[in-house]
Amino acid sequence: MRYLFLLAFLLIISCASSKEQGPSVDMVAVEATANEALQLAKADSVQIVALWTHLQFLAKRLDLLDSFTTALPLAATSENQLQLALLREEVIFLRKFLEGQDKVPMINPTREQLPQAASYLPTEYEQAQYLFTQKNYKDAAKKFEEFTVKYPQSDWTDDAWYWAGESQMALGNYALAISSFEKVFFYVASIKQADAQFQIGICLLKMGNVEHAKNALRKVQESYPRSTRALQAQSELNKLKR
Repeated sequence: MRYLFLLAFLLIISCASSKEQGPSVDMVAVEATANEALQLAKADSVQIVALWTHLQFLAKRLDLLDSFTTALPLAATSENQLQLALLREEVIFLRKFLEGQDKVPMINPTREQLPQAASYLPTEYEQAQYLFTQKNYKDAAKKFEEFTVKYPQSDWTDDAWYWAGESQMALGNYALAISSFEKVFFYVASIKQADAQFQIGICLLKMGNVEHAKNALRKVQESYPRSTRALQAQSELNKLKR
């Protein structure tokens, strides 16, 4: 859709440049076409912002459904988990698609962009960390999650998801904690992946899902064999053999 807008823009430039070749160009029509293209670009910008908002809403709803599903007996969760996994794949696809829209230049240069956090430690992140150190885990979780919504592409977003998980874990909300830890893996360069995978295993243990917990802990050893978490995972697995 947006490429059509760009083609329209190039057509306008082409028509304007042909003015020197003869008096046949209808400048009124050219101006009308340019105005129409600008209006389309503005509408496109509004739609993308609206889609981002709706996408965040869907992600939150999936988290809530995750918590409900995890509370069910294991025998009743397999189909629900499959459906949720498929929905999460769609959300990830849509998020990547919308992020790619910023790489296509718009006719309207004043298009509102999503806010980006700087590479240094943002104030909002510091506030969330302070709440965590004060053991105000409920507000800390909320602040970390708000940070991820406001700055989805920040250098600190993966850390924010991890500490949101730690906060929920401290509150005993293990399903919500797992949901937060899983989001760390959206960031392929994150240094928190080993920590997140280990904590997923611990949360599953707390919930009584021993076999799933073993698999999660083994994954720490397989995927991050040189990390300190791999040693901790082995320690936890040894405890489960007793």
